[in-house]
Amino acid sequence: MSDSAHVSSIDAIAAFTGALRTFDDDALRALATIDEQAQGALQWLERDAPVYWRQQIRLCFDNVSRARAALETCRARAVAGNRPACIEEMEAYRAAQRKLREAEARIDVVRHWAEVVRQEIDEYRGRITGLRRCLENEIPRTVALLERTVATLDSYADRVRGADTATGETP
Repeated sequence: MSDSAHVSSIDAIAAFTGALRTFDDDALRALATIDEQAQGALQWLERDAPVYWRQQIRLCFDNVSRARAALETCRARAVAGNRPACIEEMEAYRAAQRKLREAEARIDVVRHWAEVVRQEIDEYRGRITGLRRCLENEIPRTVALLERTVATLDSYADRVRGADTATGETP
């Protein structure tokens, strides 16, 4: 095995080093963006959505109370000794109760999906640990090694060119 290397282009090594550095920066930035978006989704599911649905439940309770009051008022009225059927009021009351149940069910749905998203984020983070470690540690070490290699090769090439000009030879 030979102890020498055949390097045909120092510029190619330097270009690769720059491309590797760019890849590292872009990949780290992409992972940070994914982390931010995942945290944003989780925050929405854990904080914002429950607040919204609790507000909706309060509004639904108010609507149920108003519909019940309108139904009782209708039932209390007697026209010529006859009690009205109050069909519209009964339908409004049932619709208000249905909307209340739906809003209450949404809280459970949001809670469920918050847990699912939290677990998926944890699994994602576990799976990319190796990639993140490579991007944060290995690639910077490799870039530093390549930069030192380019500097060493440039220095060697300068010495060879200097020696060739001193002897009158052309490289």
